[in-house]
Amino acid sequence: MKIQYWIAIGLIFIGSLQFVQAKVYPVATLEEFNKAVPTLAPGDEVVLKNGIWRDAEFQFFGKGSPEAPITLRAGTPGKVSIEGKSNLKLSGEYLRVVGLIFRNGYTPSGSVIEFRNKNEVANHCIISNCVIEDFSNPDKSKNDFWIQINGKSNRVEYCSLTGKTNKGMTLTVRLDSLTSTETNHHIYRNYFGKREPLGENGGETIQIGLSQTSHLNGWTKVEENFFEQCDGELEIISVKSCENMIINNVFKECKGMLTLRHGHRNIVYGNIFLGNGVDGTGGVRVINENQKVFNNFFSGLWGKGVSSALVLVNGIPNAQPKEYDQVKNAVIFNNTFYDCSIPFQFGHGNGPNRNMRPLNTVIANNLVYCTNEESLIQAYDNTDGILLENNLMINRNGRMEGNNMSQGEVTLVKKEGLTVPVSQSAGTIPNEALLDKSKYGPAWWHKK
Repeated sequence: MKIQYWIAIGLIFIGSLQFVQAKVYPVATLEEFNKAVPTLAPGDEVVLKNGIWRDAEFQFFGKGSPEAPITLRAGTPGKVSIEGKSNLKLSGEYLRVVGLIFRNGYTPSGSVIEFRNKNEVANHCIISNCVIEDFSNPDKSKNDFWIQINGKSNRVEYCSLTGKTNKGMTLTVRLDSLTSTETNHHIYRNYFGKREPLGENGGETIQIGLSQTSHLNGWTKVEENFFEQCDGELEIISVKSCENMIINNVFKECKGMLTLRHGHRNIVYGNIFLGNGVDGTGGVRVINENQKVFNNFFSGLWGKGVSSALVLVNGIPNAQPKEYDQVKNAVIFNNTFYDCSIPFQFGHGNGPNRNMRPLNTVIANNLVYCTNEESLIQAYDNTDGILLENNLMINRNGRMEGNNMSQGEVTLVKKEGLTVPVSQSAGTIPNEALLDKSKYGPAWWHKK
């Protein structure tokens, strides 16, 4: 026992010594930064001098520890402005980047921030309280990403990403079977601001995976983010992998959809979709197998057809990786739809080559209160594979009659400026605390 006691004391001493030996490296030039980085040990910090850093391509690498990460930070949060042709690449483990601003320029290649440097990825790393604003290539056809997440168990949190105008995702998660699958990434409390329509594919705000890797498990969680006027293209979030969670986010006046484009077994719950009557605003588009959509609130969405509040598409026989798989075993329940344009679209895209209609799909306990519309369901194909169970559906005429419909009463309630239909028998009540924009992005940065 005495030996074990002294071993424990020794380990504690070594751990405390590690913290005592941690160093702070103030740097004023890229040359000083490059000199400091190879020497970094767990607990060390590199502090960028306040001011403008122009045409700086940072390569930040090292191996910290869970208890003592290696940190790159601004001297004062928000006072370090990285401009011109600049970017940041991370590789290694347990690195943190805090308080930087990228503006007045664009990345010369690849990504503005990338969790990879050449062939080495970053794991257990954090980008926190950073800003990328109007940092776009003036040639809109040039493709780049603002943040590219590789590796495993990385976090992007409390960042503000606003004003991307050229081609490429604002934030993308890359998967591969060797280093970046079952990733456990967490995208949390970020503010995704205005993005103008790109006019072509490639303007997603978030993409998780690619068509060719869509069979891999992503295990990425997109939680409590605020998306405002993210109009880059139809897919605001494009999920192209399996086992991801999109939970408790706010989508305000975004002309597009949360799209489960490829991959299976994804979960969408607790989100608030606010269209405020803006044309083109939509909700969730469901494709593939075993998707779950529940406890979401859809309000004032005026997109039509493929941009409606809830869209189940038709699939293609023997679909190729980039094509549309058949919807199977979807479960959509306890959602509330208020003042939306024909909210349910079933079998969208039906045609000679898109004839695989949704199968074994359950839509249950939803409250649909859209008194502006006479019809609440638009079907493009036979709907015998869709079971409607205990939904309370109220249209312009007072009630959408049908089999297995709920008969509960509805009360309109005001919550944080929202009108919310409430019923004991169906639907959900949104978490209005999510609407407080001050909780998203860096506290010291304005929401443009």
